[in-house]
Amino acid sequence: MRDFTKYLIFLFICQLALFGCKKDEGKNNGRDPSQPVVISDFSPKAGAVRTRLYIYGTNLGDDISKIKVSIGDRELRIIGVSGDKIYCIVPKQTGSGEVKVVINGDDGAPVAEHIFSEGFTYVSKISVGTLVGKVDEYGNSAVINGTFEQAGFNDPTWMLFEPNTNSLFVVERDKLVRRVLINERQVSTLITNGQASFKALQTATMSFDNDTLFIVDDNGQNNKNFVAIAYTLRSENFRRVHPYLYDRTSYACAHHPVDHVMFFNTWWGGALMKAFYDPAIGGLNSRELFRVGGNNDFKTTIFFHPSGNYAYFLESGCVYKSNYNWAKKELSSPIVFAGQPGFTGDIDAIGTSARFSFLYQGVFVKNPAYAGKADEYDFYMCDVNNHSIRVLSPTGEVATYAGKGSPSSDGKKEGYIDGDLRKEARFNQPSGIAYDEERKILYISEKTNRRIRTISVE
Repeated sequence: MRDFTKYLIFLFICQLALFGCKKDEGKNNGRDPSQPVVISDFSPKAGAVRTRLYIYGTNLGDDISKIKVSIGDRELRIIGVSGDKIYCIVPKQTGSGEVKVVINGDDGAPVAEHIFSEGFTYVSKISVGTLVGKVDEYGNSAVINGTFEQAGFNDPTWMLFEPNTNSLFVVERDKLVRRVLINERQVSTLITNGQASFKALQTATMSFDNDTLFIVDDNGQNNKNFVAIAYTLRSENFRRVHPYLYDRTSYACAHHPVDHVMFFNTWWGGALMKAFYDPAIGGLNSRELFRVGGNNDFKTTIFFHPSGNYAYFLESGCVYKSNYNWAKKELSSPIVFAGQPGFTGDIDAIGTSARFSFLYQGVFVKNPAYAGKADEYDFYMCDVNNHSIRVLSPTGEVATYAGKGSPSSDGKKEGYIDGDLRKEARFNQPSGIAYDEERKILYISEKTNRRIRTISVE
């Protein structure tokens, strides 16, 4: 009996010792205080934003709050640690530099500090990010002005970049025009339906000196009694709205970059109109030049090449090209340049072999690879229902530039994911696109995600 009692006492003492060891182990954040902390290597040695960086060693612990990893002076986000491995993510704007690891004890003092002799090489790459906008857990948003953290959009379908103030004009179709001040990280409402007798705001264009913003209205009329195009001036901070042209329902306009002639479309017959000064009425009048795509009722959008030599018309799944007659100061009847009228799909190919879903806004971007050639610009377009950004070369080659990444078993193309242009990034009905030539940033507005996204070098 005494032997059994001794045995129980022995077991009790062992349990106390084991409990004490566990307490000590927890207190040291999973590290064995009797053993040294060894930091031995990291990989990969080079990478871009969102690269998964691993730090290897022994006795590293299990508390990420006690670990700091930095590249140069840029601290990385620690995702996890498992005793022999630390898992980090390389953030934006990291840069190349030395890799430093610090592991602290409970008192905050370092128990291990290591700088690797070989540094990390940051590789810049073009990727998709998010500038501003948010939705709730049900995917809903609202028109909210304020800081980027507060601001919300409802239907951001069209965009223009204004370089003088590094800002964006965002048209929320049928409702209003917003302004996004990028440097100040502020969003405000400039213009709403009701101003200048607007019925349903559609699209906008800037004069090529960026001092005048023209806004197009769907007034719902087949007469010239209502404003079809209005304008607002930089000198008035783009807040006072003035009538520019009284005409039938319109959906888009374009200002010639050299001759400053205004062209616009109208619903009836998909007509392309030219504005001109008419002394008989003492103001602007218009006349029809031709009908895009036959005699169908179209909501064509119009985009001038920076040289003024030609314009593209986007209509559903088709790109038309119209050359500019410099003598007459008029656009000529267009030809089908890419895609096919009446056909939709998702095919990268040349000219009429290519297929699109629904093209809405596009923008010309200079391509350094074309330097010295007759045309140095590619044309980037929002392919709304294919949830992607497509690019059209001067010779008619169509390619998918961004979107439809992160392939999944459901076969869907849409989503909200930032990252690599094709491997990761997803959009949901991108419809507006603008370009900052100085900073080489494309801005994308999304109808369904209700956000302003970016495509830029990171």
